[in-house]
Order: sequence, then C-alpha cells, then structure tokens
Amino acid sequence: MFIGGLGCQTAETTPKGILPPNKFAQALVELSVIEAAQQQKALPPQYHNQPVIWTSDALSRLNTDTAEFNRSYRYYYTHPEKMKTVLSEMQKTLNQP
Repeated sequence: MFIGGLGCQTAETTPKGILPPNKFAQALVELSVIEAAQQQKALPPQYHNQPVIWTSDALSRLNTDTAEFNRSYRYYYTHPEKMKTVLSEMQKTLNQP
C-alpha cells in the first residue's frame, strides 16, 4: 500500500530544485520575448544592457534564479514527455488575451 502511494506521488511531482511546468513555461515565455527584442535589434542603444536586467527581473518575479532555471531547462530537455506539458502551458499563456 505504501509503495503504491509512492508511485503516484513521484509521477505527479517535480524534483526539488526544478521549476514546476507552469512556472517554467512562464519563465520561457518571458525570456523568449526578451531574447527576441535583443535579436531583432529592436532596442535603442541606451537599452543594450537592459536584456540582462530584464532577465534578472523576470526570474526574480517568478521567485527563481538563473541556476534554478538552468537546472529546470536541463531536466525538461531530458524528459520529453514532461517538456510537452511545459510547451502546452506556454501555449496557454500565449493564447491569453
């Protein structure tokens, strides 16, 4: 009985130090927008250092940091089924008005 409960718990939880799918999806959306602005050279010269600040602010708003984001990225990248959940969450975020 205890083993069955453990099996259910591990299937639904995210390991410690890894962002849950919805939070990781939010981070990916925000960081993608920042990167797109930088890549398109859509920022005036006085804002060229801003993407670094914006990235830090975005992660801070999500109560995370670069290290946790990077660990989460590696985790989801190596777990394709879980990454599908993240991508679904990203799509929901992008489809919101």
